Amino acid sequence: MSQQEKSPTRPLFVVLEGIDGAGTTTQLRRLCAHLEASGRRTHATREPSTGPTGVLLRELLLGRHRLPDGQAADRHAMVLLFAAQWRDHLRREIGPALAAGLDVVSDRYLMSSLAYQAEDAERDWVASLARALRPPDLTLLLDVPVEVAAARRRAAGRVVENDDDELLRRVAEKYRRLAGADPTAAIIDASGSIDEVAEAVALEVRALLAARSARAIVMKKLAK
Repeated sequence: MSQQEKSPTRPLFVVLEGIDGAGTTTQLRRLCAHLEASGRRTHATREPSTGPTGVLLRELLLGRHRLPDGQAADRHAMVLLFAAQWRDHLRREIGPALAAGLDVVSDRYLMSSLAYQAEDAERDWVASLARALRPPDLTLLLDVPVEVAAARRRAAGRVVENDDDELLRRVAEKYRRLAGADPTAAIIDASGSIDEVAEAVALEVRALLAARSARAIVMKKLAK
């Protein structure tokens, strides 16, 4: 039996969101391993993507390509570049992987831009840029206290500044509001161990797969 035949439902598009230090990259690897162990095929990806617009966006976020006066790139220009990157990522990588029958798991996607890039007054504009894009089947917000995220970044040897924590507190609150308003999103307490968080993530994904399987059975019976 092929891998595709073992998968009882159509491919999943799952996104892991969270502030820097929440563990999205680690949990992406764990979720892909969990899905593959159950007989599914996966494709791991991230935002910004490894495509041309994603590479440029990542360089800008790292402070390269500054304006002639030394300032960082214009915030509105960054939002528009994110919008271009979403479309490129979807057409170049996410869409083809789903069409090939693979589950796609992404380290961040649209919600991160609404949390990080958009000021409250501009959120509708930013959201409108993504309106025609394929939404995830499930978004999992790894919610973690800012202090825990900072400790994890410090343990990983990454720079931790007080200004970062203040920014992340605002971003974390935006994330919670966004996830709370999204019926396809779930908030997971990510302050526990890697194994505990991985099990909570897997539980949400298993619940989605079970619900899909139940719907498929009902539709099959109705079609008879």
